[in-house]
Amino acid sequence: MYNTQSDLPVTIKSLPDLTITNANIRFNENGTPYATEFEDLYFSDAQGIDETTHVFVKNNQLLERWHTHSDRLFTIAETGFGTGLNVLVTIMYFEKFCEQINSPEFRLHFISIEKFPISHADLSKALALYPQLQRYAEPLLEQYPIPIAGCHRLSFLEGKVTLDLWLGDVHQVLPQIENKPLGIVDSWFLDGFAPSKNPDMWTQALFENMALLAKDQCHFATFTAAGHVKRGLREAGFSVEKRPGHGRKRDMLAGSIIKSTMNLSRLPYFVRVPATSHTAPKIAIIGGGLAGANCAYALSKRGLSSTIYCKEDRLALGASGNAQGGFYPLLNADAGHSSQIQALAFNFASNLYKQLISQGFRFSHQWCGTLQLGFNDKVISRYRKLIDNKTWPEALLNWVDAPQASLLANLQLPYPGLYFPQGGWINLPELVAELTRAADAAVIVKKQLTSLTPLDNTWQLSWQDGAQDNADIVIMATGSDSGNCQQMSQLPFRLIRGQVEAIHSQNELAELTTVLCHKGYLTPAYQGSHALGSTYVKEDKNCDYRLSEQQTNLAMHQKALTKCDWIHNIQPTANGRASIRCSTPDHLPMVGAIPDISAQTEQYQHLYKALPAHKYPQPINHKNLFMLCGLGSRGLTTAPLCAEMLVSHILDQPMPLSNHLLDALNPNRFLVRGLIRRQA
Repeated sequence: MYNTQSDLPVTIKSLPDLTITNANIRFNENGTPYATEFEDLYFSDAQGIDETTHVFVKNNQLLERWHTHSDRLFTIAETGFGTGLNVLVTIMYFEKFCEQINSPEFRLHFISIEKFPISHADLSKALALYPQLQRYAEPLLEQYPIPIAGCHRLSFLEGKVTLDLWLGDVHQVLPQIENKPLGIVDSWFLDGFAPSKNPDMWTQALFENMALLAKDQCHFATFTAAGHVKRGLREAGFSVEKRPGHGRKRDMLAGSIIKSTMNLSRLPYFVRVPATSHTAPKIAIIGGGLAGANCAYALSKRGLSSTIYCKEDRLALGASGNAQGGFYPLLNADAGHSSQIQALAFNFASNLYKQLISQGFRFSHQWCGTLQLGFNDKVISRYRKLIDNKTWPEALLNWVDAPQASLLANLQLPYPGLYFPQGGWINLPELVAELTRAADAAVIVKKQLTSLTPLDNTWQLSWQDGAQDNADIVIMATGSDSGNCQQMSQLPFRLIRGQVEAIHSQNELAELTTVLCHKGYLTPAYQGSHALGSTYVKEDKNCDYRLSEQQTNLAMHQKALTKCDWIHNIQPTANGRASIRCSTPDHLPMVGAIPDISAQTEQYQHLYKALPAHKYPQPINHKNLFMLCGLGSRGLTTAPLCAEMLVSHILDQPMPLSNHLLDALNPNRFLVRGLIRRQA
């Protein structure tokens, strides 16, 4: 129906700067961190909590405004994360406030931007000055991200507080934060080093972007009283007044904004329309695999319950059914959209899985690292380019020579490669079960969906057994069955059969201690077996085990690792499983509202004319019908962040990815590309 060859969204012409440099700091005689580049302290000696309380909590009138806030979510945005002190102090006050009012639904969302994040070790040392914040500092340190440009979503107080820590230049980040017609920010913490020390940040562009993201009656506060800051904020639309500063600082600024106009969408055809508001929506998730379980978990963190409908007699019998799935990101040297999503999703998923374990949920796994082997000269050249470009930090991946690779794997490996120290393998069925248990989601098995019928503001779900159910919101997490749904039948899914072998632990192979990847993958032993895979057979829906594909798998590994004597000694067994992956033409998932393809084809038939954005309407989607499909073979890495993104979309909350990455995942992107090129 439309061209699907391009692997980039049509709306993005260039990539943002992805280089992130850690702050260069030292500690003074009082233990207070000092930024050598800006020649300024991060906070006042021994008075950081009092300073944050006075400047940002009191002068933004947070406690009073939380009492009168009508929404379930209050959003604060901050320039300059620094040591996270402002965030942690605010969380402390928010927790006390929630205990007083006993409101389990009320939540706090923090957006904080940092160009030069301090290292984990320096952050730990800085926050040790404030033992009264230890309860909040510990989860920050546990989740503190690898320095990768973009948004890193962190969770506190069992999901009651969310922190989006954006790493990058504030002038690049702010325009890429998903905005709403009425804004998203209730309060601004205008922080950062003093204007005289850091003039590049304190610009009119900053103040204008603050105003764009602000809601009506949004407040702001800042420690500085500099004249150009006061004038710039007023010019952007804020009322500004001087107020008493903290400590030796005589004055500071605070104020608010009254907005009479709505923000216009940047790209109307990618506008993310949320679900119709319900006090306690009945949410149905169709699909019992990794996508559905992550959606249920993301909903539960917002205090929302859901029901998972599974066509089989138990969860995770499809593509999410492998006992050992490799966990690592798929990165390229050019850091395009796919690589950015993979890197950010990997960091988010790693934190989520470790949080589950810390909360007492159990699934078999090993954080044993992952080796991507340079098994020929062409692959080695590609990997060297990836390292030489210095796009990705060493904490995410690093180059290892053949002796280092052999040491990591505990096997003879005459190949160099890339090592992901935070990678490993996970038992997918157990993970799905624990995510579902953590979400406290209801699970109904042996439910094969036959049709979805819209009924006013609800959907009627019809099942193969003749039964029917209703739901206010439906999330399709249907994997290889996605194309069977009439509302998704025009989307370009790609079905790929994959067979994985279960190889008995034997000979030298039994000593393997890390996941090996080349064209296939090989895991350390689990319950006496190694996972060896996988085949890729397009448009084959048969899940029977095939000896012919067993030979294909073995031959692939023996060819790639031909210099390893042990690979030729592996004795195959007729054990393993095949399943059908659901992918897309550009290998990225489809996440968002399910588009009405026929209606949007009519709406956007003139996209090729490149008219001004306001000439195009918002997209017509199937109301209250959403999808997370097309994870391919990367679900362990991408499903958690995609589910978080989808639930944020459904509930009209701040999004955990930049606009250009959100657009790259939008389900109607293939239609839009085709219409722009007159190929739809």
